[in-house]
Amino acid sequence: MLLKKIGASNYFIAMLILLGITIALVVSAFIVTAIFPGSLGRIPYQYETETVCEFEPWSFELNNLEVNFPQGGIILTVNQTDRYRSNLLLGEGFYRNKETQVNNDLNGGLFIVTEHSIFEEIRGNNIFMPVEDEALLSQVARIGDNQKGIPAIWKDTIPVTFHAPEDLSYYYFVSPEGKPDLPPSANYSMPTVFGAFLVYTIFIAILVIVLTILSPDHRYSRYWMHLGNTPPRLFSLILIPMVLALVAITRIGTNLFNLSELYSAAGYFLILFILAYYAINGKIDYMDLGLRRDKIHNGYFLAITAAILVVCTIRGLPAGISTGGFRTFLQLPLLFLLVALPLELIWRGYIQTYLSRWLGVTKGLLAMVFLAAVTHFIYLLATEPWMSAYPYTYLEVAVLVPGTAFVLGYLYLRTENIMSCVVLHGLILWLPGILIY
Repeated sequence: MLLKKIGASNYFIAMLILLGITIALVVSAFIVTAIFPGSLGRIPYQYETETVCEFEPWSFELNNLEVNFPQGGIILTVNQTDRYRSNLLLGEGFYRNKETQVNNDLNGGLFIVTEHSIFEEIRGNNIFMPVEDEALLSQVARIGDNQKGIPAIWKDTIPVTFHAPEDLSYYYFVSPEGKPDLPPSANYSMPTVFGAFLVYTIFIAILVIVLTILSPDHRYSRYWMHLGNTPPRLFSLILIPMVLALVAITRIGTNLFNLSELYSAAGYFLILFILAYYAINGKIDYMDLGLRRDKIHNGYFLAITAAILVVCTIRGLPAGISTGGFRTFLQLPLLFLLVALPLELIWRGYIQTYLSRWLGVTKGLLAMVFLAAVTHFIYLLATEPWMSAYPYTYLEVAVLVPGTAFVLGYLYLRTENIMSCVVLHGLILWLPGILIY
């Protein structure tokens, strides 16, 4: 409120204040990452079969876990970085955890991620011999394809993963059929988790301020002011939880049937068809969904700038761009038309608009953000319930998802053009797939 008064009398001073706040937040982000190393997420590892070897009888300890393969077994290396390596150990093993009970009858192996130095220490003098049997190699590779590794969060948008910066020991058991038994056991550092919450919250705040600086002449239109003074019909509000349920069911079904996100468009457009039906029949009033001719030209520079800032703050500066051929560029319009467009029409064009008409602009925006977080959490519980034991899941639910919803909703308020939100949403989905790090 104070900033609005200052801006009304002296725009230059208002911009200086916003720039000063932005600089302070950037400095704060650097301080947080220095105090809490590892608070920034990393690109998820790509797991694929690299080497397959047989090992001799082997016993070792990993944190609180004691492992014994009396008959030896097979070790499958699925990822190696400069510091870490991910291995899948298969064979008849016996495990004892000093803290929890382990049912050895249900375990057919162990997936572990450790630093190279820790792995070499527990390996000792054990000899690894390459496997040459093609049938066995094919069977082991299939098991390796089923592994989750360190989980990626926000994987349908900008996938990131987190783990402790030092002395990483991450493991989970594998069933005799080769399926991962989750949740995993890991030595996550709670201060680092707190640091991640803090630094990503700062990033979202910076994005909002940048959008404010780049749209200095914003004024609500007469039409938007009229909507704000026209409470929605009760039926329009009753439809909101129904719409949210259909959105959640669509996402859950797409995931459970292992379908591409593009297939969810059928459910989204069904929701829009239902809304259009009720609007035509007079049950819903003023349902333009943000598609207004007089505002259709607004906000695209803001959207592109915000998309670049979102991707760079989450992932960092890219080293290059991988076009990936015609298929990559074909995916862009598909993501815009089949995912970003219907979702923005539903979330911002309908849910946020009608909540804002009911509660006011600010409260309506915050209510939409809260509903986006709750809906996403329900989706995670329905598709990957074990992720509730992974602390960074709550970063996704409490910061990344609602933060992105807030940025999209704020952009909608600044432009009154749903297509600018579609551009931002589509680029957030598309850019991570073409950037090289």
